[in-house]
Amino acid sequence: MNKKAIITILLAFVSMTVSAIDDYLFHSGTAVLKGRIQNKAEGEWSIVSVVTFNLFSDEEQVHAIPVAPDGSFEGSIPLQHSHSVYVEDIGYMFLAVGDTLEVIKDATQEDKVGVTFGGQGMSTDVNRLWPGVKKHYFGEKDLLVKGLAREEIPAWKQQIVKLLDNVIADIEADRLPVPAATADNVKEVLGASLLGDLLMATMENYRYNMTTGGFYQIQRDELGDYYDFLAGRERWLTDNPSMLFAIDSPSHLINYAGVYIMIDVHFSPKENGESTADYYRKVSNIITSRYGLKNIGFMQQMALCQDVFTEDNLEADSDPNILTGKYAAIIPLISNPIVAHQSLQRYRQYVGQREGNVTTTVSATPEADAIFQRIIEPYKGNALFVHFWGMSCGPCRSEMMEERETVERLKDKPVRFLYICDEKDSPREHTEAWLTKNNIKGEHIYVTHNEWNLLAAKFNIYAIPFKIGVDMNGNVVAFKEINNYAE
Repeated sequence: MNKKAIITILLAFVSMTVSAIDDYLFHSGTAVLKGRIQNKAEGEWSIVSVVTFNLFSDEEQVHAIPVAPDGSFEGSIPLQHSHSVYVEDIGYMFLAVGDTLEVIKDATQEDKVGVTFGGQGMSTDVNRLWPGVKKHYFGEKDLLVKGLAREEIPAWKQQIVKLLDNVIADIEADRLPVPAATADNVKEVLGASLLGDLLMATMENYRYNMTTGGFYQIQRDELGDYYDFLAGRERWLTDNPSMLFAIDSPSHLINYAGVYIMIDVHFSPKENGESTADYYRKVSNIITSRYGLKNIGFMQQMALCQDVFTEDNLEADSDPNILTGKYAAIIPLISNPIVAHQSLQRYRQYVGQREGNVTTTVSATPEADAIFQRIIEPYKGNALFVHFWGMSCGPCRSEMMEERETVERLKDKPVRFLYICDEKDSPREHTEAWLTKNNIKGEHIYVTHNEWNLLAAKFNIYAIPFKIGVDMNGNVVAFKEINNYAE
C-alpha cells in the first residue's frame, strides 16, 4: 500500500470520531495577549516571549510580541487548544481560544511577581482566581519535597492522596473557594489545575526520592504499589481530558505522566518479529493491568501519540513511512475523540510539511537578526557549532564536558564551538570559574537577558541545551551538518 493510500485511510478513520468533540475549549484558534510592562528600563523588555504547547506531540513553540517604548504590547497567539502558556519572566497563565487577556507587569519586581490581570472573559477569571484557590488548598508550601528518605515516601504519599480526595470531593460538591457566579468552565480549569499539581507532585517526588539511577532504572514492579491510588480515581487523573487545561507546567504534567507512569510505551524493548501494532497493544495492556485501570485512558492514549511524534520520527530526513506506520498502529487504541482529533491535526501538519504545503513560523525580528550576526561575525569563514546553554542546566554542563576532546581535536580545523549563555542565568564570574576549573575551551559568549529572549524567539528555543549549526557561508543549518566540516 502506498503512502497516499495509507494517509487517506487514516483521515477517513479518524474523521469518524472527531464529530463527538463539541467543546470549543478543545479546538484550535487564537487568543490575544495584550498589556503593559510598567517601569521598564531602556534597552530591556524588547519583546514578550510566549511559549505555547502541543501536548499531544510534546512540542513547544516560542512566539515574540514586540514591546513598544512605552511598555505596551499586543499580539495574537495561535493555540492548539485552550491551555496554559508560559510567558518569560511573568509565568504561566491560562489562555482560552477566542479570548483577550490583559496583563500588567511591574518590571521592577522579581520574575513572576508584580503581575495583575485585566479585562473580562474566561482567561481573566481563571488567572485572577488561581492564586487564591491554590493557596486555599496548598498554602505557601511547595508540593515537591526533595530529600525525603525512601521510608518516608509512603506516609508523604498518603498525605497527598488525602488532599487529592479533598479536592475531588469539593469539585463534585461544587464547593471550590470561588465566587458564586463563577462560570462552570472556569471552575473546570481551576479543578483540573489542582488535580494536576497533586499528580505532578507524586510523580516528581517518586522521580527525585525513590529512584537512584534515573527513570531508566525505575523498577517497574514497584510502580503498581506506588501508583495504587490511580485505580478508582482514573476519571479525575489518568482519564481526564481537562488535565489539558492545568495551569502550572502543563507540558511537564503530560510528559511526566508518559515517562513516569506510562514508561513502558517509551522504553520497553520491542521483541524480534513483533509488529508495531502488537507492541503498542502489549505495553498498553501492561500499563492498564499494573495500575488496575478499567481501560486505555486519556493519558495513556496521549503517551502513545507522544511516542509516535518524537523528534526522531519527525526529522526531515527520516522515512515518512516509519511515522505513518506508527501512527496507523496506535489508531485502534485511540478511543477518545479529543486525542483522535489532535493527533490527526499533527499528522496532517507533518504531511503538509513533507510535501511543502506548510511553512513553520519563526518569530524573528531585525533586532534578533542583528544580535546573532554580531555574535557570529568574528568567526566568518568557519563552520560553527553553536550551543545555547546555562549554568542552571545540568545536561548543558554535562554536554560541554563530554565535548572537550572534540573541541581540542578540531582546534586546527576551520571549525569553532560557540557557547552562548544568558548573563542573568549565568553570572560571568561564577560561570568563568566553572569553565576554568573544568577546562571548557571554545568561544564563550555572554548576552543580556533581553538579547537572550530575542534569540530564543528567533530560534524557537524553549529549553536548553539547544544547538544549531552555521556553515562557512553564514547560513543556519542543522547542527549535525557541521560534522561534515569536522571530518
